[in-house]
Amino acid sequence: MIFLPVLIILGTIFQGVAMFRSGIMYDFGIGYWGPLARDGVWHEALVGQLNRGIPPGNPGFAGQLLTNYHYFYDLLVSAVHSLGVPLNFLIYRFFPVIFSILFGIGTYKLANVLFKDKKVSLFSVFFAYFGSSFGWIVDLVKGREIGGESAFWASQPVSMNLNPPFAISLIIIIFTLLLVNSYLNKPKFIKAVIIIIFSGTLIGFKVYAGVILLFGLIVLGLKKLYFEKDAKVLLIAISSLLISLAILLPQSKSALGLLEFNPLWLVNTMIDAGDRVGIADLTSKRFTYLGSHQWLKFSIVEIIGLLIFFIGNLGTRIIGIFGIKKDQLKNDLFIIIFSILIISFIPTLIFTQKGNPWNIIQFFYYFLFFSGLFAAHSLRKVPFVLFGLIILITPISSVATFRSWLYPNPPAYLSSKEYEALRFLSTQKDGTVLKHPFDQNMRGKFKDPFPLAVYADNTYVSAYSVKSVYIEDVEQQIVLNTDYKSRLESAQRFFVEKDLAWSAKFFKDNKISYIYLPKIYPLPMAEGLYPIKKIFENEEVNIYKMVQ
Repeated sequence: MIFLPVLIILGTIFQGVAMFRSGIMYDFGIGYWGPLARDGVWHEALVGQLNRGIPPGNPGFAGQLLTNYHYFYDLLVSAVHSLGVPLNFLIYRFFPVIFSILFGIGTYKLANVLFKDKKVSLFSVFFAYFGSSFGWIVDLVKGREIGGESAFWASQPVSMNLNPPFAISLIIIIFTLLLVNSYLNKPKFIKAVIIIIFSGTLIGFKVYAGVILLFGLIVLGLKKLYFEKDAKVLLIAISSLLISLAILLPQSKSALGLLEFNPLWLVNTMIDAGDRVGIADLTSKRFTYLGSHQWLKFSIVEIIGLLIFFIGNLGTRIIGIFGIKKDQLKNDLFIIIFSILIISFIPTLIFTQKGNPWNIIQFFYYFLFFSGLFAAHSLRKVPFVLFGLIILITPISSVATFRSWLYPNPPAYLSSKEYEALRFLSTQKDGTVLKHPFDQNMRGKFKDPFPLAVYADNTYVSAYSVKSVYIEDVEQQIVLNTDYKSRLESAQRFFVEKDLAWSAKFFKDNKISYIYLPKIYPLPMAEGLYPIKKIFENEEVNIYKMVQ
């Protein structure tokens, strides 16, 4: 069948261009497309920490082990990297290709198991790669350039590989479900063991994924125990849960504090924000009805917002509603999938995540994938004209994202001179690095593309020096729920403080070994006054080492 390989090749390219072009040395330095100047660099830094030991240190918070983060993807990269394979090749080219290919193959096989129809399986692969939101309609109505992939908050399949922990977690879910189906048809101990390993360790790749798969297995296990007096699936689920807890609990620190009860935050901010859907009339009515206690009208406005959120994110996959049939509840695999759909939708409606409230939308990414399977099932019966229209409009907003990755210049880069400086620092004896805290006002002094130092707060110094930084990537530290504020204040104070006694104590108390300082940032006093010596200088960077 020629159609499946063609879809997989096109889908791999569609999902991979931003990755393929990033992490490469160009004339101007190392370029980063999409959000990779933050997210990709974070994974580079984390792999560097894993190369030094397990569990890894927090690359942007020197002296503390990494907590509240799933790092098994990075552990996989580290293991392959230890064989001598270049890190940037693995992160930006090798694994994205592998993930996209496995994603297409797994989707086809899962759809075929569910619906036993090769056409539906092909349609499922199409939605899996090219499904997108109705964000393009928002931009069309507002008279903006067509785009809007995440206008309704959820990123779409085109961006899957930009979030590699999500990508590998979805693949693990797909192949675990295939294995569960095989086990249900012909139970064997080895199959049960593999299911337990996959579903139990999944939480180490992506916590959201671990939660939804465990929920699906537990629901099916309880169903089979109650109606069939068969405890085998429940034992598999419990065993998987125990492994998950053994992985999660040791590296969790105040993890419950990462979630905040905030019903319909995503829906309301989507309606309120001009850079999302932005319907001012609905915002005004919601606050008016809330203030005047007109609960019925308030509820109607909230329901309208919820429908916009749901339909807008699904795009043409909304036709999947017609692919859900009552008799599917007789199939155990469908019971797991329906459970996954429920648990991947509800948290996005009632919780937010500390630091980045919108991060909770990642639960919904799994909902989008499985919705595509049901959309494919519905598509087989639509009239030919409607079929063609759906195929044409499905990828519109994601195509706009894909097109942005084809621009000649990246939005961010690591200059050749900074790369040279950081490579030098990587050869030095291990020690904590102090860098100037990110200053968002500095970005206005540069033109696009922007150096990593001013583009966004990220872990680029740790990534390329392979050392821990005193405080770096504050946004990530907020997400990790670290106590970053005192460090940030101390680092900021050092770069304005003219109290040499305080600075010397600061160096000693925090075991600072190096100062990495791009020349856009000055020391507050002459370098000769500090207990430091310059060990590197080029046109863009000074590096200092503490002296005893």
